[in-house]
Amino acid sequence: MPPQTVNRKSAREVFVTDHAPAGPDEFVIAVRVAHDHPLWSDQRAQTHDPAVVIEAFRQAFVLVRHEYLGVPRGTPTAVQQLTLAVHEPHAFRADGTTPLQGVIKVGVTRTDDILDIVGDFLIGSVPAMALSFRSVLFPQDSYREIRDYQRSRRAGRTVDMDGPPEARLIGPELVGRRTRSNVVIGPAAQPNRFPLVVDRSHPSFFDRDYDHVPATLLIEAMRQSALLSAAETGLRTGEALLTRAELDFGMYVENDVPASCVVSANGHPGRVIASVGIDQADVRVASGIVELTEINP
Repeated sequence: MPPQTVNRKSAREVFVTDHAPAGPDEFVIAVRVAHDHPLWSDQRAQTHDPAVVIEAFRQAFVLVRHEYLGVPRGTPTAVQQLTLAVHEPHAFRADGTTPLQGVIKVGVTRTDDILDIVGDFLIGSVPAMALSFRSVLFPQDSYREIRDYQRSRRAGRTVDMDGPPEARLIGPELVGRRTRSNVVIGPAAQPNRFPLVVDRSHPSFFDRDYDHVPATLLIEAMRQSALLSAAETGLRTGEALLTRAELDFGMYVENDVPASCVVSANGHPGRVIASVGIDQADVRVASGIVELTEINP
């Protein structure tokens, strides 16, 4: 698909390859993610990354609302709630040379300016994962008013970070990554509180211009913070997948105001459930739970 169809700039960041209606308010979207994608194939675990399906689902949502639901391009939107559940973790196994390919089947319900999209991701014939978004549509004027108000609440909190982003990162091996530039948190300044490191030059998280931190980066920060905390319970972070999430996004996160991810993990070796939250300017702006599960070699 052309990148602009799913609000991307780079063709490498487009994961939707085809689409078709399947019934009233039901749609089928084909997905393909390259085996060597610099972000989404950077797992230390020998698996495809279920989190990339969140981005594919977002792209499917963009396509459906514009191509089928008549929402004008450029209409501001915000995801308020997100859920995912991996039903078949072993379906995500990777050999290092084969792309992740599958089909997203979705249904959409619209109530005024609220859109609910619920679907399944199938790898071959296997229902590997279920996802849902609740998103709100904003008129342009309303969006500008909301953003001006939210920025005004954090006026005076902006800072210039010292040094390049990569100088403030933890080691990638601690959070199941290979590449340092894909780490989005720094060492804990307080117990179980990890500062967000926002690199606006990152080619995947910031493939287009945002006036806020994109949700994909926030979700990755939550996962990385949970992995780091879960390691204390004995979880082998290099073999762990994100297998469940229930997340709420209450406010936009500013690019230039310090933020941190707060996490509390509990469980046992092999499976951990963590409560996570994003704080900025003394406000909890996102929260929820994530589940991490080891996939045995």
